[in-house]
Amino acid sequence: MTNADAAGRYVGRNFSSGAAPAIALYLALVAILLWFSLARTGGMFVYAQDDPYIHLALARTLAEHGVWGIRPNEFAFASSSPLWTLLLAALWTLGAHAIWVPFALNIVFGVVFLGVSASYVARCVGQGFSPAHTIAITCALVVVIPLPTLAFIGMEHTLQVLLVVVFAWQAAERLAGQRSDWLWPSVVAALMVGTRYESLFLIAVVGAILLWQGKLPSAIGLGVAAAAPVAAFALYSVAHGGLVLPNSVLMKSGPGRFSTLAAGISAVATDWLAIGSLFARPPQLVLTLGVLIGLLLAPSARVTSASRTGWLAALFLGTSLLHACLVKVEWFFRYEAYLMALGLLAVAGVGSIVEWPVGTERNRKAPWHPATAPLLVLLALPLAIRGLTALATTVPAAESIYGQQVQMGHFFQRFYPGRPVAVNDIGAVAWYSSSPLLDIVGLASQPVADLKRQNALDAVALGTLADEHAVEAIAVYEKPFAAILPASWVKVGEWTVSNSVGVSNGAVAFLARTDGDAQRLRRALDTYAVMLPDGVTWAATPARVRTQ
Repeated sequence: MTNADAAGRYVGRNFSSGAAPAIALYLALVAILLWFSLARTGGMFVYAQDDPYIHLALARTLAEHGVWGIRPNEFAFASSSPLWTLLLAALWTLGAHAIWVPFALNIVFGVVFLGVSASYVARCVGQGFSPAHTIAITCALVVVIPLPTLAFIGMEHTLQVLLVVVFAWQAAERLAGQRSDWLWPSVVAALMVGTRYESLFLIAVVGAILLWQGKLPSAIGLGVAAAAPVAAFALYSVAHGGLVLPNSVLMKSGPGRFSTLAAGISAVATDWLAIGSLFARPPQLVLTLGVLIGLLLAPSARVTSASRTGWLAALFLGTSLLHACLVKVEWFFRYEAYLMALGLLAVAGVGSIVEWPVGTERNRKAPWHPATAPLLVLLALPLAIRGLTALATTVPAAESIYGQQVQMGHFFQRFYPGRPVAVNDIGAVAWYSSSPLLDIVGLASQPVADLKRQNALDAVALGTLADEHAVEAIAVYEKPFAAILPASWVKVGEWTVSNSVGVSNGAVAFLARTDGDAQRLRRALDTYAVMLPDGVTWAATPARVRTQ
């Protein structure tokens, strides 16, 4: 038997033994969460966030009307993932109209990711780990990322995790000199950026290394491929009245910082001072420290011989740095999920080449230094807490979305079909109702986004927009948006959910622009109150939002 045959058998054995248990764990956790979720939502499938309904509504409008928007009469660049929206639109065109289609796609991509990861662990780690270690690593990926929660979020993040790992592995092979072609990594890079713009961080690190290695043509080719989806979306968006970046990206990055080109450049430049945010993100911090400690303890000769491992570690460290500096929002385990995958695989790689300290001469029989186990436990704790917290909050989050956003969608469809309303969470309302929407956050309403970029969205501006759109009812989080709510608007009452795990605020205030609209809204809410699920209370009030 040749060395290649032996290596192939080793990889195959580790793939099957590592992937199968992890896939079984993944599917079992998804099934358990689904069971309990359906019990909390009256048997109705509900996502654990409002955002997947935005993608579904966009895909439906794009497939049926050729318009990238929530409604066919208005372009709205509310998707942070152009590729995901296009994928859902293509499936809708083929007849896949079920609400659970994004959920199913996440499960499929999750299974593929686990198979790919198990193969990579076997190849990268080699015989430094046993099959039991491979199983532990792939099962840790399931829980820490966390894949089951990403499935219930129903967005593009599982696909991003898969593409990031594939690209990082392909890049590590080429940076190590094992392959020289960059065509396939460039294709993956384009798909990766089209899925999530944060993927540009990883591509920037690879590009910088290529330039350092003097491989200018490869760096240029990779950069062009990565820029292609950004440029394509920018051209399409600007041609239809949008901005260069999706509204969902800008609105979550402090839109006022990008009022002009100079302001945007200044904002990005000052973001480098945000490196300290790494210390506010324990899972990302411990993975970064874990990779650094592993590289410190690994002999340089072993790092050099396991060059793919070393480059994978370098790619994670660079990407972690950029993410800490430039990403302002961490919400419900999703924005940093790709870092968890890349970091765990990097830790596994360097862990396989580490020469662990064994302690004093008297205690040479001990396999590790006495401080090793406590150190590993401390490093693992934030990751375990992240995974367990995600599992514990997924079902309550779906319940809160059901009690708040889904109910708003049903309410507006029943009492305001085809009649304009204003909301701050557009997803389920867009999906379940036919009401024209004024989005006061700015994801789906370009005038709002433009005002926020100019720091000009105040009560007067919002009141003017609501008048222009002839809004008949408003449903918003009162406290966070109090500063921009016109004093003339009449507060009719509010819904309060007892469980607010998956939402930004537990209370939704209902308001109207005129006394006549307020009376109609009050009657509708009183009628619908008996249909509200357990845990949601309706409290009527004639009070105004603010007094003059």
